[in-house]
This record gives sequence, structure tokens and C-alpha cells, in this order.
Amino acid sequence: MNEYFELDYVEYAVTFLKPKTLNFEESWQQVFTEMDLQFHKTKRSIYYECIAFGGNSEFWEDMSNENRLQYFKWCYEFAINYIGFNGTDRNIMFAYVLDRENRHVLEVYYLPATHNIQKKIYSHERSPSGGYLQAKDLNDNYIYETVYSSRPFLSHYQFWKERGGETAYSSLQEDFYQQVSENYHVRRGESLSPTWYTCDAQQRRYNRYEGDEYDQLYMPDEDED
Repeated sequence: MNEYFELDYVEYAVTFLKPKTLNFEESWQQVFTEMDLQFHKTKRSIYYECIAFGGNSEFWEDMSNENRLQYFKWCYEFAINYIGFNGTDRNIMFAYVLDRENRHVLEVYYLPATHNIQKKIYSHERSPSGGYLQAKDLNDNYIYETVYSSRPFLSHYQFWKERGGETAYSSLQEDFYQQVSENYHVRRGESLSPTWYTCDAQQRRYNRYEGDEYDQLYMPDEDED
């Protein structure tokens, strides 16, 4: 990541909306320490995320440098409200605008922090190795409980579950469209994801429904074993 940033700084104009004063690892560690985060490391742990805002060349062609920077400031405000910890920038490592020829992008690097965590509920049954098995409900789904702590957790899964779970990314795009991009008369694109990944507003706008042609693309072939 440090090499990636160094290359960007050399080749492109960079404008910071939240300064980066340390290298990538140190920036991560600073936020982690200052927030006093709890972190239960697993093989699939996600340590940080990046939310990016941009546009195609047609979007930028009649926009002045001043107006473009103002657009990205609105994008950054949206990011703080959406992924910021309790509506603040405490969990954001840094944020900057890269200006390239006919391409401009705001990148916001952050830690997915939350006060809640999912904890497994175990049954009285044991596995062949002797450990207790996780409990399941009547639909054969694993059971969890949500645990709150005043000391926040670093948890990608819980972070996005609180923002809608499977439809979280679709909801993020929809909220951004309504709060920011619609003011620029930009058309909201149709999501071709299965409906179970698509928020209600997006489904209504494009008359999506469960089992439509895009859902069919993701359904397993019934003839397959």
C-alpha cells in the first residue's frame, strides 16, 4: 500500500481532505490505538476498507476545479455520515482526492468500527472432537446473539450488517444517489445483482422482482447433482 501511495503522489495531483502524516501501517495503528478497538483475529479478518467516489469523463468535462473539489467535499461528508464512527471521522485513517487526466477520484480509508459484535450461541451437543456445536434455529440457521460494548470492535461483518446486511451496498449507492449525485442530474444505474442483494428503492425504480431474469442467472441448475 505504501508503494501504491508513493506512486500516486509522484504521478498525480493529490488533495487531502483528511491528512495522511504517517505511512499506511502507522496510520492504521494510530486509529486502532486511539479508538482502543477490540479485534478478534481470524483467517478472514478484514483490517481496513476503502470507499471511493468518482465519475466518468463526461461527468467532469464541464466542471471547474473549484466545483469538482466541492463535489468531493460533499462526498466526504456523506462518507463520514455513512461509514464514520458515530458520525465522526475517528475511524478514518485518511482521505484524499487524486486528479488524473479525465479521471478524478476520492479515496477514503477507514476501519469498520462498531459497538456491537455477533457472538455464537452453542448447543449442548458435541462434535466428534469433543467441542460444543453451535446451536441452530428451526430453519437450520446458526444462532448468534448481539453483544454491545462501550469499547468498540473492529468487525467488517457486524459493521455492514448494521447497514443492511446483504442489501447494504445497494442501500449505500441508493442513499448516495438521493443525497449527492441526483443534485448533479446523474441517472441512478440499475443493479443487475440478485434481488436479495438489492434494496427496496432500487427494486421499485426498475421493477425488479424475485425470480426475474437477473435472479435466474444466479440460480443453480436444477438438473445438476
